[in-house]
Amino acid sequence: MRTFFLTLTFLAAAISGSGATAPGDLGALVPRFVTVAAGRFVMGSPPTEPESKQNEGQHRVRLTRPFELAVTEVTQALWEAVMDDNPAYFTGCSDCPVDGVSWFDALTFCNRLSLRQGLTPVYSSNGDQVVWTDGADGYRLPTEAEWEYACRAGTSTAFHTGACLDPALANYDGYRPLGDCPAGLNRGEPVAVGTLPANAWGLHDMHGNLAEWCWDRYGAYPAGEIRDPRGPDAGPMRIVRGGCWENAGHRCRSANRQVMPPDRRLDMIGLRLARTVSP
Repeated sequence: MRTFFLTLTFLAAAISGSGATAPGDLGALVPRFVTVAAGRFVMGSPPTEPESKQNEGQHRVRLTRPFELAVTEVTQALWEAVMDDNPAYFTGCSDCPVDGVSWFDALTFCNRLSLRQGLTPVYSSNGDQVVWTDGADGYRLPTEAEWEYACRAGTSTAFHTGACLDPALANYDGYRPLGDCPAGLNRGEPVAVGTLPANAWGLHDMHGNLAEWCWDRYGAYPAGEIRDPRGPDAGPMRIVRGGCWENAGHRCRSANRQVMPPDRRLDMIGLRLARTVSP
């Protein structure tokens, strides 16, 4: 629990501006964003999908508000410019995504970048809880539902590319494809963001490179339609989405859910920025 409380203290410091880098233009280091329109989709996977899991039960989700999502993962160069350090295991590539960050680290980064850009931070602490401030215009993590909706980009197949994921189109362990799909390349490390093709909505690396933290705690899906879900109100674990450079194909599926303690730092996990669109 000591790490948890120390991180909350760090979050509170970021909110007040303590330790934050000076305001200023970060130029091209900040990724481009696309606006994802509100809409409905079927979240989860059908039991007929290879490697479908019980915790991926299909249900309808309605997202009532548009949101902005970065077209690429946060790079090491941007992280270092904002946080004055580089926690990545894979160094020597400033345009590669930053890895080795915990969920708490990701929230702190979002707050610091928001302050740097003159925006209102989204996250604060209330006792032993992290609070999402509705109406704040700063950077945040996507919800699990937002992430899957954006990853699918209107598709209903295992990947936004179809039933199979060509290793030429995504950075994962192509030696271990999904089901009977053709095998291929295994790069063995992250690559620079935006190197591989985007999905239909202009988003790169939704199936691989690094897995990405989401806001939500882990919990079972509801049986019926749900509106603007943000996950359970309690629980020790947080959601990671997208698969990574070392994952087999089944972990890179649009519906696949990975679960991690929020203080875990691994060379397979990074983050992608989101923002709430003002009404």
